[in-house]
Amino acid sequence: MTGETLANSPLLFILIGAGLLAIVAFALFSYKKAKNRCLELGISQETISAVVKSTISAALVPSLAILLGFVILSVSLGVAWPWWRLSVIGSLAYETMAAQYTADGLGIEMSQILSSDATVFAAVMIVMTIGVIISPIMVAIVGEKYSTGVMNAKSGSKGEWGTIFSGLFYLAMFAVYIPIMVFSDLPTTLTLVTSMVVAIVVGALSKKLPILAEFTMAASLIIGMASSVLWAALF
Repeated sequence: MTGETLANSPLLFILIGAGLLAIVAFALFSYKKAKNRCLELGISQETISAVVKSTISAALVPSLAILLGFVILSVSLGVAWPWWRLSVIGSLAYETMAAQYTADGLGIEMSQILSSDATVFAAVMIVMTIGVIISPIMVAIVGEKYSTGVMNAKSGSKGEWGTIFSGLFYLAMFAVYIPIMVFSDLPTTLTLVTSMVVAIVVGALSKKLPILAEFTMAASLIIGMASSVLWAALF
């Protein structure tokens, strides 16, 4: 059995479909409970509807980046598994990195995952799942204490330290991802630079047209991917 056979197996689609239906059902249940509570508090139905409409519209544009991530991953991992990962808790950066590291550890290219033995695809699924599941477990254990601590740090007499402490997490993410891209090869580095420039330009333009801020990630991904073809051809 090849990885492609496993990735396209009806059982995998059924399990993923069942999981997504369970998540949708939970979301609808939460919405119903929240709506009833709002009505108990005297919030009008018109206000609730306005919040729902604005939330949906605000979520649609950023989801374009997720859709692009799905298209990218589906080339190497099929349709079902990226659909599940990016629909629930995954992100394009993590999923791609986890799959790439697994492929490197097995001595193959990421583009060969589907054509390799099914155990290779299974290994990719395990690594992607175990790696990302740590986050919700840690949130359940220390999330409340951490959130309360950061809020107290920001509101205390030394509030600037709370802000700095929060910013350190973003710096840690950059320290992990950026060197991988910069020191891999020249086309990858130039693609990273191109995406950064696009993000900066869109960010500057969004000051005059705020709605453009919602397209920052999508624009960076699309133009970055397009530029990667050019850089690969040149270098």
